[in-house]
Amino acid sequence: MTSFGATNIERENYMPTFRVQGQIYHHAGSLLPLPDADHKFLQIYFMANSDEEIEQLCHYNAGTRREIVGALQGLFDQHNELVRLFKTAIQRMPADDYAVVIRADKRPVGQHERQFNAPTIDEVANVIVGEEFESRDIILHRRSGDIQRVSETHRSYDGLQYPILFWRGDDGYHFNIKMINPQTGEGTNKKVSAMNYYSYRLMIHVKTLRTTF
Repeated sequence: MTSFGATNIERENYMPTFRVQGQIYHHAGSLLPLPDADHKFLQIYFMANSDEEIEQLCHYNAGTRREIVGALQGLFDQHNELVRLFKTAIQRMPADDYAVVIRADKRPVGQHERQFNAPTIDEVANVIVGEEFESRDIILHRRSGDIQRVSETHRSYDGLQYPILFWRGDDGYHFNIKMINPQTGEGTNKKVSAMNYYSYRLMIHVKTLRTTF
């Protein structure tokens, strides 16, 4: 859903080498393209026709199998809360000067709004007009030629960048994840490190693959 960028990217034609120098970052654009422009990245999710979505995704990812792309698209449309959120939000935008803002720290610390109930749009994001945003908020305009950098510490960063791993659109790593006491099951004052978080996520995926195959 987001695009990859870096300070300096080097490609060598004579060898299949891809080298990155400097800091890696990811960008997000508007929900809809400018007039007469092609749909790209997140914008592909809002094309009117599902067949056109598949064609566009296959166009930008040569060698992909159409049936797999279609199955993933159906999975995201049905289960990915970020995709469903954006589709709902774009219908509420009365004009192009409104934006969807995903607050970096909007959800209560140590709690998850999707734990028991289906989320509502106000719990995750707001459709607002104006420029009163925090530096780590994700701001998606309805239609704009500008792109913004998505902070790697935002809780929605992983879901936007790795939609297959986070296929529900659930939260990734962020600073407010508290450790759980394994004996009592209650939260502690200690925070989970990024290394511990991703080690746990990878372990869960490996266990799932072993169970599946």
